[in-house]
Amino acid sequence: MMKSQILGMFLGLLAGAAFGGTPAIIPLPQQMQVRAGTFTLCPSQAIPGAPAPAAIRILANAASLGNAQYLAALLFRSTGFQFQIVTNAGGAAIRNAIVLTTVNANTNLGAEGYELTVVPDSVLVRATGQAGVFYGLQSLLQLLPPQILSPLPVRGVSWTAPCVYIYDLPRFPWRGWMLDVSRHFLNKDDVKAFLDVMALHKLNTLHWHLVDDQGWRVEILSYPLLTQIGAWRNTVDYGLNPSASPFAFNAAGQYGGFYTQNDVREIVAYASERHINIVPEVELPAHSTSGLASYPQFGCDNPVGVYNMDTINYHYDLYSLAGPGCMAFFQGVLTELMGLFPSQYIHCGGDEVVATFDKQWLTNTYDVAQMQALGISTNGGNASIIAYQHWFSTNIASFLQSSGRTMMGWTEIEAGGTVINAVLTDWETGSSSAALATAEAGQYVVMTPETNCYMNYYMTTNVAVEPYFEVGSSPAYLLLDAVYNFEPIPAGLPAQYNSFILGAEGTEFAEFIPGLKNVELKALPRMCAMAEVTWTPAAMKNYTNFTQRLATQEQRLAQMGANYDLTNAVQIGTWAQPVSTNATTVNYDITANVTKAGEIDVDFHYTTGADGLWIYSAALLVNGVPVDTQTFTTFSGAVSGIPTYRLPVFVLHLANFKPGATYTIQASIASRGGTASNGTVYLTNWN
Repeated sequence: MMKSQILGMFLGLLAGAAFGGTPAIIPLPQQMQVRAGTFTLCPSQAIPGAPAPAAIRILANAASLGNAQYLAALLFRSTGFQFQIVTNAGGAAIRNAIVLTTVNANTNLGAEGYELTVVPDSVLVRATGQAGVFYGLQSLLQLLPPQILSPLPVRGVSWTAPCVYIYDLPRFPWRGWMLDVSRHFLNKDDVKAFLDVMALHKLNTLHWHLVDDQGWRVEILSYPLLTQIGAWRNTVDYGLNPSASPFAFNAAGQYGGFYTQNDVREIVAYASERHINIVPEVELPAHSTSGLASYPQFGCDNPVGVYNMDTINYHYDLYSLAGPGCMAFFQGVLTELMGLFPSQYIHCGGDEVVATFDKQWLTNTYDVAQMQALGISTNGGNASIIAYQHWFSTNIASFLQSSGRTMMGWTEIEAGGTVINAVLTDWETGSSSAALATAEAGQYVVMTPETNCYMNYYMTTNVAVEPYFEVGSSPAYLLLDAVYNFEPIPAGLPAQYNSFILGAEGTEFAEFIPGLKNVELKALPRMCAMAEVTWTPAAMKNYTNFTQRLATQEQRLAQMGANYDLTNAVQIGTWAQPVSTNATTVNYDITANVTKAGEIDVDFHYTTGADGLWIYSAALLVNGVPVDTQTFTTFSGAVSGIPTYRLPVFVLHLANFKPGATYTIQASIASRGGTASNGTVYLTNWN
């Protein structure tokens, strides 16, 4: 028997026996009974493009046809069989068929719950609505071998699922993820790939951070300069290697990108097919260099030369709230967003106005006049700013409400009191006071505290096997168990207000996370934990159980091509003091680690020593001949109290693999300051 066939059989068994014989479904269903027998989907040896066995069809009532088409397309990709879709008005199980129906569904399931019954000769997915049908399909897919999620046909796999009965519905209506594309642009195919990973985990909300200082990513037809100017900068920023995000450059060599309105419609439709709502975020009234570089007249007294995409100054990118055309600008942008996004919610940022900015409103002619007209003192310092922002947030919330939408904002919008008809996104570390006050005032809250939900932080305490992330003066960690053990209902909230906690989301700010692979690596497997936090009843959660099921979930992620595995970091060499302060060429033999063409990422990780290491270039050599070279000065060492400071990896490419060839990484390095520097060199999978 071929090795691939043996592996396929093993993974098929693993899928059905992750924890005491319990199928490895994430998030864990509310009720699951494992029964005798197995259901066979199709033969293991597909004939590419051939119809599926006549006995197995997908039957769907009219409302469920979209989900039937989704399932048939996914099964065709991995099994190679074409599954026939038949409209079926009934709601009962039918032999030799997968039945998708909303007929006679249990109303207690709510809008997103489902029942899944798998017996040896049929599958029945029943739900009150199409979101529930879709989530039932995700559980069905997780009963099958992990290869069912492969984008290409796989042979030699036993396409069977254990017989089960599942009754399931989510704990929270908001199960989300914040994806930041303002710092580093992801193209629409990358966003779709990320949506597929979310869908597998039954997450239903993408909080799409489209605007911040570093980039304006959504086309606004009435203000075209927002993307002509605000979507591009001449530097990658954060000291990152430009090759870390190689697909975000335009023909002029500028870094960035944006989504046309047609792109947005396409992505929104793709998400909708997976029952994911996209909540757009534009930053108002701060973190707005991209907007003000495009339209400086909307800033405070229009300081000449301040708003520049390549010299971002966090103390001068604050919109005026009362200047000529400013409110029309805000409303015009929001109106176009509402035309693109059907979401009930529009996120307007609102964070760090007081913490980051130099009280420009208190000196700006138009804003001073507006504050005086409102009876807000202009001599109250931060208190005046907080009161003025509260007026603005209330104004924007009312505007969105008049259009049938609801404003969202970060914790700071509540600093001046609860904003009525607005949803709070509560992020502040160790502070649930805003969430408590908001919920007790009868307004809704989404929980994403920094301590448990900020996925840009290190996911292990061994930062040698992770991409660099800068935070304050010391590393910050968010380990998997801290995500899993998070409780979204704030301590101290009276039970009668629990329903005002909509749910929770993972938050992934992307300053040091360029490109989809980096985004996935930071998200996974912590997204798996967040899925269970927001779906599974708290009393059912068990971390040991979860980690054992996670072993199979990671196999599924691997089949999808998602980048989740830190263990792929391989040591290829070291450097040790004394290291010359002059540029020195060093070589690392990686022949044993190269088995195919593709990307080769190299990280220089400082461990000890007073001086650290300069790296000036890295090259990939084949039989001693350079085939790819990167010249980029970066540093790995102790800086500003951060013991493992290092900038992202060198990204090299091997166009053609030559069996029997010798492969070498050649680098130019030097110690900084003195000769005391030690470290390790890794091949990684971070980009």
